[in-house]
Amino acid sequence: MDEQNPPTAAELGVSPGQYDRIMRDLQRRQAAGAAALAQHRPTGARSRPVAAPPSASRAWLVVLGVIVGIVVVSRLVVTHSGHSDPVYAFMRTNGDRPVTYSSCRPIQVAVYPAGGPADAEALVREAVSQLRADTGLDISVIGSFGGHAPNWNFQVASVTEQDPISVSWQDQEALDGMTEDVAGLGGSPWIGTPGGGERYVAGAIALSKPYYAQLVAQPGGHDEELAVLLHEFGHVFGLDHVHSRAELMNQQNIGLTHFGPGDLEGLRLLGRGPCV
Repeated sequence: MDEQNPPTAAELGVSPGQYDRIMRDLQRRQAAGAAALAQHRPTGARSRPVAAPPSASRAWLVVLGVIVGIVVVSRLVVTHSGHSDPVYAFMRTNGDRPVTYSSCRPIQVAVYPAGGPADAEALVREAVSQLRADTGLDISVIGSFGGHAPNWNFQVASVTEQDPISVSWQDQEALDGMTEDVAGLGGSPWIGTPGGGERYVAGAIALSKPYYAQLVAQPGGHDEELAVLLHEFGHVFGLDHVHSRAELMNQQNIGLTHFGPGDLEGLRLLGRGPCV
């Protein structure tokens, strides 16, 4: 695909300073994404999601009408190498503080179950219950809906900061990034806050229809369904990949089904962000 010219500050509706910051961040993510994908190509086994940066050809997709950040999505291959230290990492920081959702605003989650398992809403409720306990944030599921979720394809960023986090099931026909080696994609855009800070809003998770169809038919498939969803929620709330084998946010699928000690510490910190 040919590279597209970046939009101008005027086209994005942001100040020159905000535009420069967005462009610098985008260039950094492009460079990091190319290196990560070169090192972690699928090894032939079907993979589970992990947040990987957008490719260069998709880099200009994620500029929201409301001021915007970059939605980072994920990819995971199966391996058994890594480290065992309990560690965590953040997707984005302001100085030495992670970018977070507002710690004093209710955070709603909407489920779009079409193409997903029969218990799609119950599965999301189970994951949200864990995230609520692990972060201390006021997270709740508001129900199941038909049609397309806001920002469901990570490309048409027609969401507003009031939109809920959305969970939907997609396939490659609908979403280019949902290739056969990817079980899910997840991330959150960010907006500016008074004083020059940033906060996450309107996150999105897209889960693989064919992968979840396989899991439904497998013994113990529910644990893997939940693990994929928890991993993507980790990205939505701000956790990045780590190399530790003890963490669910490991870059590669090593068979974990629940958050590890580093994941939990990172989520605790992400739940203590500013009230904005």
